[in-house]
Amino acid sequence: MASAAHSNAGRLHPAIGPRLYGSLMALLALAGLVGWFLLYPLDRWLAAALLATYAALVVFRPASCLLILPMLWPLVDLAPWSGHIYLNESDALVLATLFGLGLRESLAPPPVTLTGRAPAKLKLAALGVFGLLAVSVAVSGARGLSPLPALDAAALVGYGSTLNALRVGKGFVLAFALIPFIHLAIRRDGEIALGRIVSGFTFGFATCAVAALWERMSFPGLTNFASDYRSTALFWEMHVGGAALDAWLCLSFPFCLLYLRMARSTAARVAALVVIAVGSYALFTTFSRIVYAAVFASAAVMGLMALLRPGGVRSASGGRGSLVVLALLAGGALGACLLSFQSGGYRGMGAFAGLVVLAYLGGGSLHGARAGQLIIGGLAGLALAGPSLLAAWWVPKGPYLIYGLSAGVALWLLVNGLRRQTPPAPALVTALLVWTALNAVLVCAHWGEGARVPEALLAAGMVLAVLVTQSASPRPLWVPQLHRLHVVGGVLVVGGMVISTLGSYYMGSRLAATGDDLHSRTTHFAHGLGMVRGADAVLFGLGLGRYPDSYFWKVPDPGVPGFLALQGGAGERYMRIGGERHATGSGEVLRLTQRIASDAALPFHFRVRARADKDVRLYLRPCRKHLLYAEDCVTAAADLKGGSGWQDLELKQWTGGEGFARPGWPPRPASLSIHVDGRGQVDVDDVQAFDGQLRPLLRNGDFERGVDYWFFSSDRDHLPWHAKNIFVHSYVEQGLFGLATLVLALLAAAAHLLRAPTRLHPLAPVLLASLAGVTTVGLVDSLLDMPRITLMIMLVLWLSLSLRQPSQ
Repeated sequence: MASAAHSNAGRLHPAIGPRLYGSLMALLALAGLVGWFLLYPLDRWLAAALLATYAALVVFRPASCLLILPMLWPLVDLAPWSGHIYLNESDALVLATLFGLGLRESLAPPPVTLTGRAPAKLKLAALGVFGLLAVSVAVSGARGLSPLPALDAAALVGYGSTLNALRVGKGFVLAFALIPFIHLAIRRDGEIALGRIVSGFTFGFATCAVAALWERMSFPGLTNFASDYRSTALFWEMHVGGAALDAWLCLSFPFCLLYLRMARSTAARVAALVVIAVGSYALFTTFSRIVYAAVFASAAVMGLMALLRPGGVRSASGGRGSLVVLALLAGGALGACLLSFQSGGYRGMGAFAGLVVLAYLGGGSLHGARAGQLIIGGLAGLALAGPSLLAAWWVPKGPYLIYGLSAGVALWLLVNGLRRQTPPAPALVTALLVWTALNAVLVCAHWGEGARVPEALLAAGMVLAVLVTQSASPRPLWVPQLHRLHVVGGVLVVGGMVISTLGSYYMGSRLAATGDDLHSRTTHFAHGLGMVRGADAVLFGLGLGRYPDSYFWKVPDPGVPGFLALQGGAGERYMRIGGERHATGSGEVLRLTQRIASDAALPFHFRVRARADKDVRLYLRPCRKHLLYAEDCVTAAADLKGGSGWQDLELKQWTGGEGFARPGWPPRPASLSIHVDGRGQVDVDDVQAFDGQLRPLLRNGDFERGVDYWFFSSDRDHLPWHAKNIFVHSYVEQGLFGLATLVLALLAAAAHLLRAPTRLHPLAPVLLASLAGVTTVGLVDSLLDMPRITLMIMLVLWLSLSLRQPSQ
């Protein structure tokens, strides 16, 4: 965007560079869209209408892409339905964006609106870093593509083809193509454009969180934290493992905090709090230890950046209290919630969370209260506990009812007092809070059937002790404010999720297994590093996308769960399914899958033409399944005699229950999977499936359309596809040059964001926290082998390197 000298920008002619770049990108994007449509197996007319509408919106409102693109990013891909893993709907969305922006730039560039220095500047450091990244991607991409395979349907099956270099590389290439347009938007619209980017990432965090929420509602249940079910949302890339969901949540979460801070209306603040609450649930139900570490790293970075800002540390004055005191108060409140969770489960923790909110609201009335007032109020609260005990004994659900009564009265009294600025008498407030605290203990005792009551009493004592300290302190530890109540609620919600998640049996077992997991992961790193042999490979890597195929061939006895290969020419195609090379655990096989109607009815009937090279068993299993974890399966199986040629089989289910017939609410999707039990390989063709109403359930069963509609997954064995470390992955595929470039980019971005005056920009802490979070996740996952994640990491990196604090 322009400087103050651009106040007469309307009389200036647009630079020729953006026009030429826009024209080139529009033509290339249009060609890419045509190619994508020629291969797209789903409803092309609907896809064309949606993309055309979006492209037209971008042409007339270019800034809309800053909001829409990240908002749709976690949702847009439909690979489990289309079967396509090389060209996806997200690619088409980016191409439509490039087409719209390029067309607008070439024909009618947006007018300059910024007056003053723009918050982004084209810097030599950013150009140098991204130039090195581009060179590394180009060199390793060329190595990965060699030798170029025959361009047919067989090259698009799995990740073993050298065309996988194009799939991995497109994340970088599309990001490089988008960055000039985004930079221009910031140069033109300044903080407004950055605000749209913040909103886009916030809404992208929200859409991802809602998808994860739907998945947990559909399968394990919202409050089932004992199951080993781990969410994937709509990140199909996790069909062979990976941390796409973890990376996206940690990349976008810091933007939500800035969005909340930027919110000016009550509706916007409420919306931000809802997004943060639902997103926090999604974060903690990943059950990923590294996600918890990443959230902590992001919070630590934002705290450090806050301390570095002028006036970032406030002393205890004006009733605000010091940062340390507030942290201790929050820790004490969460400690009480932890004790109540141990003694009273979710209901007990909820009761104590409500007590903490009331204690916050009542703190203003109690500051400076005399000891006599507190004693009278405490005795009155104890006296009120008598009717509570009777209610708990005689009335069904009595503890909950009496708690609701005491908490409701206290809330009404305290809120009215704050609104009218006439706080109620300290003795009355003390009586209500003591009564509510004892009622919270009764809730815990009722839920726990009298067990672990001491923990509940200790929790109540901790809350009341804080109130006594508030009354005796020369300066108030806090001053309650209604417009700050959402902060207290947010801390309690997030803290409650942490407590309930870490307190679950499944998470406890995962934490206990951390040492063993670390050992197996370091062994896996050694396997990956050992694949790089030769001076050229050490310098430039094996090539983009070559990790899975290299692992299959170079790692001795790695436990690969199987392979897929499309065989034959047009009119004679069939799918070859390989069994596991060496089983490392139960159920760790490669599954060929296709989505089927969710209302499919029992019993199922199957027809398949198959042959095997060894004696193996072929399984066909319809299941309730989203991506990785199957439920309510029914099974049909056939024992194939090796070397007997093609066999026409008719199978009926021989195991399963009625559970499959109930999609539930929200409806659970269903898939048919085919896999091999044994170390042999099976060729399958003419696969057909019918439900109890004789409806055909499968498409492209003869594989004449290649992989259309067919997908695959490895539900539990994920190491063969991922280096499981972003730096190890970069070294294996891009060599020392690529690894050094990645490290340089991250360090340069961090140094730039920490340097004054850039760190004074409101977006600087968010960008640094975002990079810190996603890099932390990258310590245990590759990330850059998933183009959707790669593209957004590159965009955040560019913003980090080009951001600046404009002069006032």
